[in-house]
Amino acid sequence: MTDIAYLIGVDGGGTKTLVRLARADGSVLAQASGPGSALRNGATRAWRAIEDTIAQAFAHVGLTVPAPATLAVGIGIAGQNVVQWAADFQSQAPHFGALQIVNDGVATLLGAHGGEPGAIIAVGTGTIGIALDIDGRQRVVDGWGFPSGDDGSGAWIGLRALHHAQHALDGRALRGPLADAMLALCASELPAVPEDSGRDERATLLDWLAQADQAAFARAARPVVQHAGLDPAADAILHAAGAEISLMVAALDPLQRLPLALCGGLAQALQTYLDAGLRQRIVPARADAADGALLLARQGMATISNQENPA
Repeated sequence: MTDIAYLIGVDGGGTKTLVRLARADGSVLAQASGPGSALRNGATRAWRAIEDTIAQAFAHVGLTVPAPATLAVGIGIAGQNVVQWAADFQSQAPHFGALQIVNDGVATLLGAHGGEPGAIIAVGTGTIGIALDIDGRQRVVDGWGFPSGDDGSGAWIGLRALHHAQHALDGRALRGPLADAMLALCASELPAVPEDSGRDERATLLDWLAQADQAAFARAARPVVQHAGLDPAADAILHAAGAEISLMVAALDPLQRLPLALCGGLAQALQTYLDAGLRQRIVPARADAADGALLLARQGMATISNQENPA
């Protein structure tokens, strides 16, 4: 008989991985955060980030990681909706006592509404909208991935901020605080060079762009949020992001009959840029994606128990 001792919920995003550790009865013991584990960077890298973060969570309560067979694990991870990435990730999974894997947006939906009907827009490094309707049907908008999708996301915002910095350097746009902040960010993320190296602002921006991935563009959203109300360019980008969120909501719940939660690291910053009617519809999320993943872990444990002890 499988003896599950712990439940583990994993929220695997592009920027960070959050692990929540609980006893088998559901009482939370600890949590830990680690580097991003989105599947676009490869299954091996994702599992390394997840397992290291699980180990940190156990260490926080003075425990070593027990045998995988004693763990029921639920994972919501970015990129699970890409078939090959999902297959690679599943094939490298440790032999946990129970394992449930979904897209990170699904985990966010489960956490936000406790598994009941509702809709979410999850806006962080990427963006996805998911609705579970009262008839049990599920709808998804966006989640197409950067750079062609994930509209309104951190990476989407950062890309537009870098585009603004390019225009400012060229003289195609006024150079203000946001452009200065973007160039400072690029310089801070590159190896230091001597002052006489000849690397000017244009070269700095080009060097940064040459090595930037989705997570880097998402980091570039931070100066935009910081300069909201201080630079018209920042406000214009955030208003555009808000408009994208509004389009997603309209597609997800055209009848406006579902509770709507705005989730993710940029939720609070973008809520200001939604129209008043939409803001009034937003309800607080009951819990986050890591709790949604814990719900998956509990479901997985229950499934194993039912298989071993059929009625």
